[in-house]
Amino acid sequence: MKRFNTKNNPTRQHKQTARHINQTNHILKRGAFGLRSLEYVQVGIGQANSLKKILQKELKIQEKKTNLGKIKLWFYMLPNRSVTKLSPETRMGKGKGPVVSYCCYIKKGQLLFEIANLPKIKAAELASKIKYSLSFKAQLLEKFQ
Repeated sequence: MKRFNTKNNPTRQHKQTARHINQTNHILKRGAFGLRSLEYVQVGIGQANSLKKILQKELKIQEKKTNLGKIKLWFYMLPNRSVTKLSPETRMGKGKGPVVSYCCYIKKGQLLFEIANLPKIKAAELASKIKYSLSFKAQLLEKFQ
């Protein structure tokens, strides 16, 4: 029986997810501050939306208090993978099942969001407030100026 190389096999069904640090999504490109994940985690659509609402609410309050101009936000946690589920007592061989919700996989070191035109002290306060609402470890990033 001939064995084939599984690494270069074009008929392989499942793509392996890389759990190493992403080479492009861990650098601040647009804003001065950002939050970076320190774990590989799956985030559901509910947690991503609640984080976005908290951010927008806090930034709106800070924008009224400061005179630096409009605070910009770039949000990178976009739910792009579908989660499917079959009923618990279904026998095997009946297909994949309907889409229940959506999620996004966040790699170790990936940026969650970036913020521009926000004072350094306020950014640190905001990051510490958001860390408590997350289910995984995260770290504040600053751009060198």
